[in-house]
Order: sequence, then structure tokens, then C-alpha cells
Amino acid sequence: MAPEPVRPPFYIVGLPEEPIEAGEAKIKFEKLSAELCKVYPFIEEIRAVVKSKKPGKTHARYEVSVEVYTPKDRHAFTETGYNLAAVFDSMGPRMKRLLSSRQSRVTSTHGSSLRKGV
Repeated sequence: MAPEPVRPPFYIVGLPEEPIEAGEAKIKFEKLSAELCKVYPFIEEIRAVVKSKKPGKTHARYEVSVEVYTPKDRHAFTETGYNLAAVFDSMGPRMKRLLSSRQSRVTSTHGSSLRKGV
């Protein structure tokens, strides 16, 4: 039997109650997490926190904070917008670009981490 592929360690907190919007955002975040874990194998955890502000009866404005934990560092990314799926789409290229500039530091540890021993 072939071993099961390792699922990327990602968490998303604070999804809105609208099922369509929450479902789209979750799928986008899963794809982004899988891509990041393929390219940067030493990522330990990816966590997204969604905060929504709904003034009156207008559309909700979302603030998404994503933290990427690597063996040496914690990288934080923040984006705001009115469409949650579009916010995750716009974060993807920026996260990949910033992580790729630091990839040499991430891969130089060969996977050793203080967090894994805890």
C-alpha cells in the first residue's frame, strides 16, 4: 500500500455563517496551504483568523490574518476586503513571494525545530 499523503497543517478560525462564502474561502485556503506546503516542506503550521465587521445592513468587511510557522520564524500576513474568497486569492502570491525570499533560511535547518519537541 502507498502511504497517505500528509495533509498540510492548517487551521482557519472565524469563518462567516453564510455557507457559500465560507465554503469558497475554505477551499481557497486549503489550496493555498497545500501549495505552500509542497514548495516549502518545512512549514509546521498555517493559521488564518477571519474577523468580520458588518456596519448596519451593508456588506461585511473581512480582515484576514494568516500566520505561517516555520522552524525558525513566524511570518504574518494581513489583508482586508469585502469578498472573503478574493481576499485569500490576493494573499497567495504575496505569501509565496515573501516566503521564497526567505526559503534559504527555512531550509537550512533541515526540519529541526524547537516546536516539534514540545
